[in-house]
Amino acid sequence: MEESSLVEKGMPMDQMVQPLVKAGITVVPPRFIQPAESRPGPPVEANGSQIPVIDMSGLYDERRNQVLAEIAHACQEWGFFQVINHGVSPALMADILMVTKEFFALSQKEKEVNAMKPGATVGYGRLFETKNSVANWIDRLVMWTYGEKQKLAEPCMPLKPQRLGEVVDAYSNAVYQLCKRLIETLAVMLGLEPDVLGERLNVEGLGIRTSCNYYPPCPQPELVLGLTPHSDSSIFTVLQQDGDVFGLETLHNGQWFQVPPLKNAFVINGGNQLQIISNAKYKSVMHRARTNTHVGRYSFPNFLLPSDQTVIEPFPEFLSEANPPLYRSLTFAEYVNGFHSMPFAGGRHIDNFLLTRPDQ
Repeated sequence: MEESSLVEKGMPMDQMVQPLVKAGITVVPPRFIQPAESRPGPPVEANGSQIPVIDMSGLYDERRNQVLAEIAHACQEWGFFQVINHGVSPALMADILMVTKEFFALSQKEKEVNAMKPGATVGYGRLFETKNSVANWIDRLVMWTYGEKQKLAEPCMPLKPQRLGEVVDAYSNAVYQLCKRLIETLAVMLGLEPDVLGERLNVEGLGIRTSCNYYPPCPQPELVLGLTPHSDSSIFTVLQQDGDVFGLETLHNGQWFQVPPLKNAFVINGGNQLQIISNAKYKSVMHRARTNTHVGRYSFPNFLLPSDQTVIEPFPEFLSEANPPLYRSLTFAEYVNGFHSMPFAGGRHIDNFLLTRPDQ
C-alpha cells in the first residue's frame, strides 16, 4: 500500500501500462517520467551488509532463541528480511505466479471486466495516484484474499483464468498462517505468551489484501519508477518476488539497496501499524520498485491489515518513562480515513498520527 495524499482510486483504463508496451512504444509518455532528482540511479547490492535471510524452521528447535534474536535485529536494523522454510509450499507460490501471468495474458477487454470502480481499493487498475502525480510503471489486480468481512465488503474475484479463485484461496490461507506465526513471534520476542498480541489485534478479524503486480518492460527505465518510495499501511507485508527478476529496493541509512529475489522465499517488512504498536521501535521502512527494458516483473505483496474497529496504539510493552507514547490511539478505520484526507507528511503519512507533529 503506497503513501499518498488526495488519494484517487480506479484510474481510467487508458492509464494502464501493458497496452502501451503491446503497442510498441519506444519513448515513455510524459506522465510516467520522474523528476530528475527522483529517478533511480545505478542499482546497489547489499554486499557485506546483506538483508537478513531467516530460516523460520529454527523457531521450533534448539535454534529458537537465535532465530528470535535474528528477527528482532532485522526488524530494528533493516525493517526488511527474507524468510525461508516458512510453511507456504513452493507449489502454491508457483501457482499464484502462473494464474497471475494467465490473467495479464487475457485480452484487455477481458481484464477490464474486473476494472476498479471509483472509490474502490480492489479490482484491475491503478491505485494511489493523483491527477497531478507522476504515474508509476505498474498494472495491478488487487483482491481481498483473506477475511470474510473484507471480502464481502469489497468483492473481487475474476472468473478468468478459471483456476484463479481456487489458487488464491489456498495461497491466502497459507500466507495467513505465516502472518499468525509472525505475530506470535513478535509476542514471544517481548516475553509474552504467543497469543497475547493476536488477541489485542483481533487476529480472527484480520484481513489480507493481495496486490498481483505486473511491471511491464520499459523502454526507458532510467526515467521511471515501478513504484515511487512509500511505506506500507499494514501490520506486516509478506511479499513474494518473481524468480530472479530484480526490482525491489529498500532505503537503508540513506541509500537504496536491492532486495535480491530468493527462490521460494518471502520478503517481510513491517508496516505503519507495526511502527505504531511498537512505538517506533520497529519502523515502517521506505521502499520502491524499479523497472527494466528486457523482461516484465511480477510481485505479490500480501498486506496484513486490522479490522476497521481494531484499536491501534503503542502497546505497553514498548513504553516506559524514558519512552512515552509517540502516537495517539485510534481505530484502523480512523487511520484509513486519515490516509485519504490528511496532508502528505513528507513521504511519511504515519507522521500525521504522532502526538507531537514535526511541523508543530
